Amino acid sequence: MKYEEFPPLPELADYIQLIWTLESETGDEVFPREQIMPDGIVEIIFHYADPFYTYQDGEKFLQPESFAISMMQKCVEIESSGKTGFVSVRFYPWGAYHFFSEPVQHFLDRTISTEQLWKAHYGEIMQAVRTAPGTAQKVQAVQQFLSARLGEHKKNNSAVDEVMKLIRHEKGLVSIEDICAKTGFSRKQLERKFMTSVGTTPKIFSRISRFLYICHNLKENNHKSLTQLAYDCGFYDQAHFIKEFKAFSGFTPKDFFARNNVVFSDL
Repeated sequence: MKYEEFPPLPELADYIQLIWTLESETGDEVFPREQIMPDGIVEIIFHYADPFYTYQDGEKFLQPESFAISMMQKCVEIESSGKTGFVSVRFYPWGAYHFFSEPVQHFLDRTISTEQLWKAHYGEIMQAVRTAPGTAQKVQAVQQFLSARLGEHKKNNSAVDEVMKLIRHEKGLVSIEDICAKTGFSRKQLERKFMTSVGTTPKIFSRISRFLYICHNLKENNHKSLTQLAYDCGFYDQAHFIKEFKAFSGFTPKDFFARNNVVFSDL
């Protein structure tokens, strides 16, 4: 598989973390089944070869040609259905909702076709991605398309964006009470604003952010005991640490990192 990363254009850099591509280098090369962990972000995929399969909640389905997914609370598994070729746009948690009018909560833990997000422009962008002669040109077409959509849909919601940045910076270890005190939002105001922008409550968003922090701590500090890691990640005891980890991953920390087909996004 040929994997490439591309930085977002300057006007997109505050909203998009990374643009990356994956493409089969031979006709019989396949992408094996892989588990994707909850990460609290929206990712948009533009397939120009065969779409992937998604396994979720005991069901298997073929992905749309182009779609967005918000994997907030559940893990999913993916696997190629044939030849691989796609452009993927990974947004920051506070980034995606500035590009469309559909509330993120409408596709929490599932996919939504970009035809539904951008009905008037769907044919335009898919034609551009399919016909662009090379990977860099396909990415350029996607970036130009997203710049235009940002101009149409950008929200005046900087205070909530800053709250999300704070929670991620603090690895989910800041309390909702402290956030309300710093921002002047009531708990209910904050919850309403989070539901329209990231699709879930501040509490769940904080839990997912801490889950990602736990993953990094386990990988980088595997010489420590689970009790010490629990304290480092803000838990009072090992039992709560293991319970929270299993709630998002479906595995204990030990079993999780014994697997070799698990992926989660960087903080």
